[in-house]
Amino acid sequence: MATEKPNQVHSESLANPAYVRTDEIEEETDTVLLDVGAAKLEGGGYGNLKLARDGHTVLVPQPTDNPHDPLNWSWRKKHMMLFIVALTAFLGDFASAAGVPVIVAQGQEWNMSPLVVNYAGNLNVIMLGIGGLIVIPISSWWGRAPLLFWTTIAGTLFTLACTVTDNFTVFYAFRAFMGLTLTAFQVIGLACVKDMFFFHEHARKIGIWVALFIISPYMSPLFGNFILAGTGDWRIVFWMVFGICCVDLVFILAFADETWYNRAIPVAQQPDRGSRLMRVLGIWQIKHHKVYFRPLWACIRRLFSVFIKPIIIPVMLYYMLSFMWSVGINITSSILLETPVAAGGYGLNNRAIGYVYFTPIVAVIIGETFGHFFNDFLANRYVRSHAGIFKPEARLWTNYIAAFFMIPGLILVGQALEKHLSVAAIVVGWGMYVFGVMIASVAITAYALDSYPTASPEVSGLLNFARVLGGFTVGYFQQPWGAKSGYGVSFGIQAAIVAIAMIILICLQRFGAALRVKGGHVA
Repeated sequence: MATEKPNQVHSESLANPAYVRTDEIEEETDTVLLDVGAAKLEGGGYGNLKLARDGHTVLVPQPTDNPHDPLNWSWRKKHMMLFIVALTAFLGDFASAAGVPVIVAQGQEWNMSPLVVNYAGNLNVIMLGIGGLIVIPISSWWGRAPLLFWTTIAGTLFTLACTVTDNFTVFYAFRAFMGLTLTAFQVIGLACVKDMFFFHEHARKIGIWVALFIISPYMSPLFGNFILAGTGDWRIVFWMVFGICCVDLVFILAFADETWYNRAIPVAQQPDRGSRLMRVLGIWQIKHHKVYFRPLWACIRRLFSVFIKPIIIPVMLYYMLSFMWSVGINITSSILLETPVAAGGYGLNNRAIGYVYFTPIVAVIIGETFGHFFNDFLANRYVRSHAGIFKPEARLWTNYIAAFFMIPGLILVGQALEKHLSVAAIVVGWGMYVFGVMIASVAITAYALDSYPTASPEVSGLLNFARVLGGFTVGYFQQPWGAKSGYGVSFGIQAAIVAIAMIILICLQRFGAALRVKGGHVA
């Protein structure tokens, strides 16, 4: 019999276990024992495993006895940190989309066409993706908390520069830096969720984090249109963004903490954590860097190691092809809703457009409410029917439900714009699509994290890059494509692309486990 590595769970041994050791519950595997009841382990059968309060759910990873272990933090501290992480993630797309309602007013001030002014927005979007890749190795090399503080303070200052400038070139440059810095916790947020919460809690907590940054690009146009309707001054929209950045900084300084905990170091050898503020500023991390954090080159190499895993590129491609059209709807609908009726638009004023933006916000809230319970239902159902064992592919069933809403939603929006149907038709189609995007985003993110649980920053950053890359490209061709070919055709093709992306999903469901075995664990 081959020698088994310690700290590794094997599905063969867990399928009919008589006894499970604590050191067999290891988070580097994609096959997890989650329920000792469903596995029919009784009494001493599960050894010294620590269980949740329900008495049968296994805590994965197994927490240490150290009160500084983020898994042992109080409910209040964990959820305050989750709120801060989600709020910081919210800022990235909120600040990016704040440019959508103001491009006409900016064009008038700078004597430029709205299309040219929007180039600053397109650059901001691609920098969201690039910035996300840059912060991945830094988060493992320096820690989560200092990255949280310093990227937010930098993004706040860049936002201030965009707000007070009267020069488009300056605005263009600082919009890029806004995207580069404020995107950080759209990526690192997933790592923080994984640091603080147990495996069986991940889907719900990911849902909260995802909901805030998916809702954010709709919140700023909503508020922005109301502000423009009342004042006509685009700078007030950016003062709003600056103000929310400042509020986030206050929360970070008052409550944030370092979520990274090196479990490879025994409790007795863990360095003293020092003061919370020193951890937020990054001074504690520098002091203990050599023994507690990875070298920078190893962190960079790890990102490439995750990228070449067999399931990662298909997951990125599926997410990009499904998500990118949310940017297309945002661009096209915003322009056509404001375009005068005589020119083929709807002729709505800023206030009316602001009300229309309640549509995707409500859709995200409904999607998060649905997924909050449905994802746990799927996981629990799978675990009960598989002797307490969980595999990542159980997450993917939610994505089929998402496609059921995304595909007809895109078709309906296209037909509404093509045939100039009531705004209500746009609202319904847009809402259907965003609902689908919300539940699909949580499911595919949870699937990728469950597949490579020790690589949460890398997985999140690559998914974010795919999302942003799609949004960046569609920003250049969406409006000309619809104007040339007709919105019924362009949105119909987009719906077909979402349907084609389902082929990737089916392949992942069928072959994902085998591909992960072939690719091996993350080094």
